[in-house]
Amino acid sequence: MKTQGRQGLVWGALLIIVGFVALLETFFDLSAWVWVAILAACGFGTYALYATERSEKWMLVVSYALLAIAGLVSLTTLNVLRDPFIATYVLVVIALPFLVSYFQGDRTQWGTLIPAYVLLAVGVMVPLIDFGVLDGILVAAYVLFAIAIPFFVVYARDTKQWWALIPGGITGIVGLSFLIAKSAVVYVAPAVLIVAGTWVLVRQFTRKETDLE
Repeated sequence: MKTQGRQGLVWGALLIIVGFVALLETFFDLSAWVWVAILAACGFGTYALYATERSEKWMLVVSYALLAIAGLVSLTTLNVLRDPFIATYVLVVIALPFLVSYFQGDRTQWGTLIPAYVLLAVGVMVPLIDFGVLDGILVAAYVLFAIAIPFFVVYARDTKQWWALIPGGITGIVGLSFLIAKSAVVYVAPAVLIVAGTWVLVRQFTRKETDLE
């Protein structure tokens, strides 16, 4: 069967199945597990078609997407995946194909690592913000460090690529300055209060001594 015919078969079948189940949903209160079973069945069915003709990579993508959605519904239904981690799950699921593509292909072509790294960095940042670990200026510091790390990795792999130290060093220093500023706020505010209080007391006593004279 030609590629166009396979595409029509897969997409047509998926649309009919989803439409039929959506119609049933209007008459019956279907369990989330029904959707999980249907998504998983469609995912494995698409993969079975891909296994017969592995040159058609698009079917592998469709299969992966259906199984990933089935996994998401399963984990949220079981309350294993809480709200803060849903975005992380989605971003990691999107990043994984890029990582697989890199490790299965020519590892000198590291272009696929860029979107994977960005997605994973954001995926880690989202729950950290939600749990209050990162807030305000620390978010900016995290982003800057996340930008700096790949440049340092490039230099560490090949010290001849010294140019990587320039953007990596600049973003790293700016990120570090944000961290120092965040820490400084913690200590500066109490220090200012102590100095101000001391100044008020000293002024009060010196004023009394002046008045006595």
